[in-house]
Amino acid sequence: MMIKTYLFIGSIICLLVFSSCQEKRAVDYVDPFICSQGDHGHWLPAALVPFGMVGVCPDTYPGSLTADGDFAHSGYDFSDNQVRGFSNFHKGSSGGTAVTDRAGLLSLLPFINVPDSFYFSPIVNIDKKTEKASPGYYSVFLPDDQIKAELTAETHVGVHRYSYPSGPPVRLFLYEGNRSRSGGITFSMKDSQCIEGIQYSYGGIYFTMKFSAPVISSKTWNGTALAEGASLEKQHAGGMVLDFGDLKGKPLEVRVGVSLTSIAAAHKNLKAECPDEISFEQIQSNALETWNHTLSGIEVSGEDEYKTIFYTALYHSCFLPQVISDVDGTYPGLDQKNHIAKGYQHYNNYAFWDDFRTKFPLYSLWQPRVYRDIVKSIRDLYEEAQSWGITEDSDHAAHGSVGFRPEGIGGYQVFNTCRHEHMLMVMADAYTKGIFPLDLKSVYPYMRHEAMIQMPERYDSIGFIPARPDQTGEFCWDSWCMAQLARATGNDADYNYFTKRADYWKNTWDPSIRYFRAREADGTWLDFPDDPAINREKYTYEGSKWQWRWNVIHDVPGLIGAFGGKDAFAKELEYFFNNDLYTAGNQIDLQAPFLFNYAGKPWLTQEWSTKILTQPITQRYGTHDFFPEPVFDRIYKTTPDGYLEEMDCDYGCMAAWYNMSAMGLYQMCPGDPVYQLTSPIFESIKIKLNDPTYPGKEFVIEAKGLSDTNIYIQSATLNGKPYNRSSLTHEEIARGGKLVYQMGPEPNMRWGMN
Repeated sequence: MMIKTYLFIGSIICLLVFSSCQEKRAVDYVDPFICSQGDHGHWLPAALVPFGMVGVCPDTYPGSLTADGDFAHSGYDFSDNQVRGFSNFHKGSSGGTAVTDRAGLLSLLPFINVPDSFYFSPIVNIDKKTEKASPGYYSVFLPDDQIKAELTAETHVGVHRYSYPSGPPVRLFLYEGNRSRSGGITFSMKDSQCIEGIQYSYGGIYFTMKFSAPVISSKTWNGTALAEGASLEKQHAGGMVLDFGDLKGKPLEVRVGVSLTSIAAAHKNLKAECPDEISFEQIQSNALETWNHTLSGIEVSGEDEYKTIFYTALYHSCFLPQVISDVDGTYPGLDQKNHIAKGYQHYNNYAFWDDFRTKFPLYSLWQPRVYRDIVKSIRDLYEEAQSWGITEDSDHAAHGSVGFRPEGIGGYQVFNTCRHEHMLMVMADAYTKGIFPLDLKSVYPYMRHEAMIQMPERYDSIGFIPARPDQTGEFCWDSWCMAQLARATGNDADYNYFTKRADYWKNTWDPSIRYFRAREADGTWLDFPDDPAINREKYTYEGSKWQWRWNVIHDVPGLIGAFGGKDAFAKELEYFFNNDLYTAGNQIDLQAPFLFNYAGKPWLTQEWSTKILTQPITQRYGTHDFFPEPVFDRIYKTTPDGYLEEMDCDYGCMAAWYNMSAMGLYQMCPGDPVYQLTSPIFESIKIKLNDPTYPGKEFVIEAKGLSDTNIYIQSATLNGKPYNRSSLTHEEIARGGKLVYQMGPEPNMRWGMN
């Protein structure tokens, strides 16, 4: 008997030890509060699922307000200890001032007793010590009324649970949220436990709200006063006060189904994703498991700090774009008509100018199925834009988005892409990687049209865009991609035409100073600063003349030739980094560390990419100008100020830069399916090639002997054979296999030279 007891106790101890020693999953490394403080990335700890349309999160006060009273950035600031409501729609990651299109729509705020003045500007305290967030879940305690708020979500459903104390009446304020972003709200109570309505933002957000308890009484708020009632018609600054009576400590649950097409669709989305029989805990668990399944598509082994940054960055790369089609495939088109996405999900909400560089190359390795649906969604945008009659934008010499902005309900933009520059490069990259599910010839005319909108034919007579060396160079990238696609379709005339246009960057290169320089339409060179490090934007967008100097991503050998050869190019590039001219906080020169590979000095790519990923470095530049004082700090951190100051993540662009670089991979030019190699910061990386178009099952990268000092590649093998190139093709990765590095403390100046 004694022996059996000991065995039983021993078994329990073993189980406890085993449980405590279980490895953390990918999702367990995510910290949703990273990059949620101040001007450091503009993310938010929203409850959402990958690419979900709904992101439920508090809109905080006062740090998320700009001077003119608009919500700024994501609507959430980690520094705040008050909230204005718990809203169902948010858009994080991009900055700006006087922002009116990013945060806080369709908001709920629980309370017990407040004065009528509260409804003009609802604000309640939160207890920061109680604030928690994990992928798909958020919670916080409201101390004044002793209410616990919990949030979770599905793709089209925001789920709120508010636990009130027993005794006082349970009350809830439903309102627009960010009133400056909304064109009003319409709602009506369909029965004691359901409200339907429309918020007039984008092309219209249709919603249905189901309550776990019946409403005892209701009042409407018309922006100035309360009145008895259960409905309101298109009222700006409007809302509704709901009273549920004493629930005797039982939580109030609110499920908010949404759609961009109709109220009926909102009901269908809610019923399909969160049927009545599924509990809050099940929805929360499903969201967490969905995130873990998504994030575990890449497995990394190394320091926990780096893994936290890595998986949080991977998590952030799945916020945008968003699925905007209903569960039955219906979505609102750019032509203001509803369409059906058959056999795929329709995505929207893009910022291609930023994230075409990093995020879509990451998707091509990690989320090819999502990428494939995005390609189909872009095809939809092209077709609908064509039927809408979008034509050439004569003012496109300045930076900004072209067309794609028809007016929706209430005069607000359809829920669509905010910047489309280089969208065709995303399409071209998918094509060259074999994950393009369309007939190229059928889509090619649309892509060609995009290229001609961006750099119209009238510029062919001079071969550049007057006063814009930056955009001249950028649209050479698109022309290069169009040339490759033209060749693939057998269109020799277009191949020759776009190949010529791809060289227009040479017409803005001043060989006497070896910089890109603005010129008049008659060819006269315009003024150039005495100090090209000055970050002025007269002719170059968000960057200095130094930072724009490296932007010939489609023809790096041609750029090296313009410098006078590899030695001269490498010398200038070294000066650029050694004198703190590089800006890690913006997109202009993200590719610069990897240019050393082309210059015959791959060990410097290894050195600088590792420094940027892991070490404090000096940064002189903000987005538009110098910092008042240079900043010496880590670029990527595990704290709420996770990025460098003024560093917007820009729809996941910077997060994906971290992910790709941390794995030791960087694609110089989307459309050219080649990755530059550098030292990874993990001992092992496994990319699961979970796609039927890829012949391999996984691609593994190992860095043997990697340490804080052993950052240089000494030698490499690919599938057991010696490998001496500093690049790798997408096809080589897609076939699966293993790339193994031997690492050391000193550069091997002979490796990677082939």
